[in-house]
Amino acid sequence: MKVNTIHPMFGLVRYESWKSVWAEKDEIDELSYISSQCNPEDVLLSSRLFFPDFVVDGNGVFLESKYDSGVVRCWLDQFNGDLQATEKMINHVHIYDVFEGCSEDVDNRVFEQLAEVMAFSWRLVLREKFSDKKFSVVVSNSDQDYGPVITFFQIT
Repeated sequence: MKVNTIHPMFGLVRYESWKSVWAEKDEIDELSYISSQCNPEDVLLSSRLFFPDFVVDGNGVFLESKYDSGVVRCWLDQFNGDLQATEKMINHVHIYDVFEGCSEDVDNRVFEQLAEVMAFSWRLVLREKFSDKKFSVVVSNSDQDYGPVITFFQIT
């Protein structure tokens, strides 16, 4: 019995194009592509998307890459001390912004899948690093959003 950790991927134009030139397509998979086309440094650096660092400020938990103590104080004031709203605001990441330097036309479904995989990994990391706290990790992609957005906040 096969157990998938993440859903099968689709909309992978670069991968499918690369795979199409191989005679034995059934013997080619994602790991073959990574082995042939990806630099280990790029793969290692991209792990930061899935395993971010955090800053604990008071009772709040924030993405280290988005943390600024002054901004935390401003949002806490704006939200009348609501830590959950503050975490939700500060910890949100627009997936399009992460890849703003990408000049290729990428299927929007790739960004949506990436957001879901990131959310899955964030749930695991938050559970591992903060076993005494409970978090909600949310992916949204509404008309009001700029592409897929991922955020997390504590739940009580």
